[in-house]
Amino acid sequence: MCRALDAWSARAFTPERLTATITALSQASIAASAAQPQTPEQAQARQAIKECERRLARYQAALDSGADPAVVTQWINDAQRGREAAQKKLDALPTVTRKKEPPLTTDQIRAITERLGDLAQRVQAADAEKKEPLYEALGITITYDNATRTATVRSRPSIPYRYQE
Repeated sequence: MCRALDAWSARAFTPERLTATITALSQASIAASAAQPQTPEQAQARQAIKECERRLARYQAALDSGADPAVVTQWINDAQRGREAAQKKLDALPTVTRKKEPPLTTDQIRAITERLGDLAQRVQAADAEKKEPLYEALGITITYDNATRTATVRSRPSIPYRYQE
């Protein structure tokens, strides 16, 4: 997985792609700053609520299309119970708070990348044992979804790596 991340870094931080990468990083920073912090349990409960709401919408469409109301009513009741259970679970979980960091601007990200030098070359050239502390400091986490065969890479840099004015 690290080789794939290294290869992505090598492509993303080349001079011809740097502006697009910095713009994407800035947009991600804005989204992360606005995002509601949540634990995995909270994310799971919110996802269950969304899934129940999607099911309810499908069931309403089935009713509108002439499906047997008695059967659809059972489906709706099951989905509503599932939604209520997920909402109760979500309500019972402690609220997560974190210090809101202001989003990084494109100028700030560009300044960071300039201070780091040729990031792609440095990552590619680094020994594997030296990359682990780097990825840890950058807050790199990789989540693999087996169903879609996709990996999501997230970064939440530690304070020393945040932009300092």
